[in-house]
Amino acid sequence: MKLSVKIGAQAGQGVNVIGKSLAKCFTRGGLNTIAYPEYPSLVRGGHNVMQILVSDEAIHSPIKETDLVIALNQDAIFYHKDFITKNGAIIYDSKIDAKKFKPRVDIRLYAMPIAEIVEKAGGIPQMANSALLAAALSLVQYPIEYLEEVLTDEFKRKGDGVVKANIAVARAGYNYAKENLNDFHHKVKPASKKRKMLLSGNEAVALGAVAGGMKFYSAYPMTPASNILHYLIANERNFNIVVKQTEDEIAAMNYAIGANFAGVRAMTGTSGGGFALMTEALGMAALSETPIVASLVSRIGPSTGMPTWTEQADLRFALHASQGDFLRVILAPGDMDECFYLSAEAFNLAEKYQLPVIIMSDKFLAETYFSADRFDQSKVKIERGKIASKLPKLAPNTRYKRYKVTDDGVSPRPFPGIEGGLHVATSYEHDETGFSSEDFENRVAQVDKRARKINTMIKEIPGPKIYGDKNAEISLVAWGSHKLPAMDALSLLKEKGINANLIHFTYLFPVNKKEIEKAFSKSKHTIMIENNSTAQFAGILKEHADVEFDFQMLKYDGRQFFPMEIAQEVEKLAKSKFTGDKVIKVVDKDYEYYNTQRYGL
Repeated sequence: MKLSVKIGAQAGQGVNVIGKSLAKCFTRGGLNTIAYPEYPSLVRGGHNVMQILVSDEAIHSPIKETDLVIALNQDAIFYHKDFITKNGAIIYDSKIDAKKFKPRVDIRLYAMPIAEIVEKAGGIPQMANSALLAAALSLVQYPIEYLEEVLTDEFKRKGDGVVKANIAVARAGYNYAKENLNDFHHKVKPASKKRKMLLSGNEAVALGAVAGGMKFYSAYPMTPASNILHYLIANERNFNIVVKQTEDEIAAMNYAIGANFAGVRAMTGTSGGGFALMTEALGMAALSETPIVASLVSRIGPSTGMPTWTEQADLRFALHASQGDFLRVILAPGDMDECFYLSAEAFNLAEKYQLPVIIMSDKFLAETYFSADRFDQSKVKIERGKIASKLPKLAPNTRYKRYKVTDDGVSPRPFPGIEGGLHVATSYEHDETGFSSEDFENRVAQVDKRARKINTMIKEIPGPKIYGDKNAEISLVAWGSHKLPAMDALSLLKEKGINANLIHFTYLFPVNKKEIEKAFSKSKHTIMIENNSTAQFAGILKEHADVEFDFQMLKYDGRQFFPMEIAQEVEKLAKSKFTGDKVIKVVDKDYEYYNTQRYGL
C-alpha cells in the first residue's frame, strides 16, 4: 500500500499545518510517512505545496506523482493536475471551476460545498481546512479518530471551544465525503498501535546535539537552517539548555566559540550566506584549537540564489572556508537516524581533536518531515578528549603550555579557572604557551602539530556503507541527503530486473582511503549522484582517495533527485551497455511557483 497526497495553496492558507496534521494521522497509525514541502521565497503569494507520502512498507524519499490533490485554491489544480496518477482525484471547494483547467478524463473531481459544511457544523470559515483534510481521510477510509487526536493537540492551546468546533467540522467533512464521494481506488489502514515520531532533519540534528551534551546554541535566522533555532528555543527549558538569537551570524559563531572555550559544548547553525560571515571566526577557532560544531544547511547559491530550494553545492566551501591550512571534519547525515547520531558524535570529534566540525545538510533533508522510531540515547557516548581538569603547580616564572607539541597533535586543554592552566588564546600564531610568535621554526612546529591530528583521527573515520547486493553490477554513489532517493531507486531498478547497490558516505572529510578502497573493490560500473553542477564530492574523492567514477549524474535546478529520475537514467545506461555521455544532467520541466500571475491565475 502506498498513497501520495499533495496539498496546494497560496502562502498563508495553512499548507504546512494541514500537511503535518495529515502526516501525523498516518504516523499515529504506525505507518511510514514523508511530508515534503515546496514553496517560493515569498511571505504572501506564490504557490505552496506539501506532499504526504504514506506506505506500510519502507519509503525514503518523496516522489513526483500524486494520487490525490487537496486543492485549497484553484492554483493547486493547475500546478498538479498533470502529475496525478491514473484514476487519481482532486478534492476542492465547489466554488472553484476545476474543469476550466481541463484535467484528464480519468481524474475524479470531488467538489465539496465547503462553506455550507462548515456553517452547518457550527464552525467558522477558517476551519475549512479541517473539513477538506477529513474528506481526504474519508476517501481512503482511514479512521477519523486519528484526526480528532491531532486536532486536539494542535488547537488545545486555543481552548476547548476551538478544539470542539474543529472536530465538529472535520466530522461533517468526513461524513459528507463518505456519503457523496466514492470510487477512489486507494485505501489506507493503520499498520499498528505503535505510533512513530514525525520530525524534520533539522529537528533530528537538534535532538542529536542535545543528546551529545550541547548546552548552548547561538544562531541568526536563515532559511533553511532557522528551524533548528526555532525548535531549540521552543524546547529550551525542556532540554535545560541556553539558546541565543544573535544580532548576526558573526556574533553567532563567536558566541559558540566563546562557550566552547569556557568548557560548554556549544553549536551554531546557518545556511551558505551566513556561513560566509562565520568563516573568519572559524579560522580563529582552528588556530586557537577551540572545539566548535556548526550546522551548515545548504540552499541554492551563489549569493541569495533561490533561497527556498535545495542543492548540495556548499561542500567545497565548507572544506576550504577561512584562510590558511587547517584540518576540519565534515559530516553529512542522510536520514533521521544519521542526523541524530552523527550530530551527537560531532561534539566528540570536535573536543577530542580540538577543531571545527561541520554538519552538512540541505533544504531537502532539513525541512522534510519523516516518520521515525524513537532514537536510542543509550547509544550516545560522551568523549571529551584531553581535558586538563587538575594540573600540577607551575614552577615560578613559567607558563602553562596550552599548545604543547605532542606526538598526536592534541594538547591537554584546561578550562578557565583551572589552577595552573592560565594561558593566552588568540587569533595569532603562537608558541606553546599561546603568546604570539613569528618565529619561523615555531610556526612550522605548530602547523605540523595541528595537522598531525589526522593520523589518530583517521583510524576512527569509517568508510561508506553499502546498501544492497555487494556484488551488484551497478553501484550508485551518494552522500548526505541523496541516500534517500537513491535507496528508493534501488527498489525501482530491482523491479526492472537491474541489480544495483548504493555506496553512501556520511564522513566526507577527512576520508579513510583504505576503507574506501575496500568499499569499491567489487564495483563494476559506478555512478556518482550529486545535487550540484560540478560533482564536488567526486572531485574530493579523486583528490584524496584516487577514486574515479564511470558516470556523474547531476541535478542543480532547485530540487533534489526523485527516485524515478535516478532509476530511469540508470536503466538507459544499462540498455546502452554503459556507453554515452559521462556526465548526465537531470532537469525538472515544471511550472514556476514564484509568480502565479504569469500563468493567469
